[in-house]
Amino acid sequence: MKQDTFTVPGLRITRQYDRWNGALFLAWKPNVSMCFRDRKELLKFCSWPPKTPTGDALREWLNSFEVNETQADEPQPQSSLSDELLATGFGPECHDVDNDNTRTII
Repeated sequence: MKQDTFTVPGLRITRQYDRWNGALFLAWKPNVSMCFRDRKELLKFCSWPPKTPTGDALREWLNSFEVNETQADEPQPQSSLSDELLATGFGPECHDVDNDNTRTII
């Protein structure tokens, strides 16, 4: 799971991302720690107003992930998995080889 951290005095946000559940933000303020999946709820919890250096840096940090996620959502060229395995794989499962006569004797 990939992690990224935003830290300022009195606030620490860790973004964890996996391909199955998406992004999870773990936010910490003194005496409080909460998890968020929604950007708006995270900004409400952080309570840093825009047009301040920290507020702008936080929003810029959050926007950097939206750009990366939209690039990742673009469709990739379709390639057959079996063609890829035949080209790069190794072992009998990747090739059309009859291995019925192969046995291990111990």
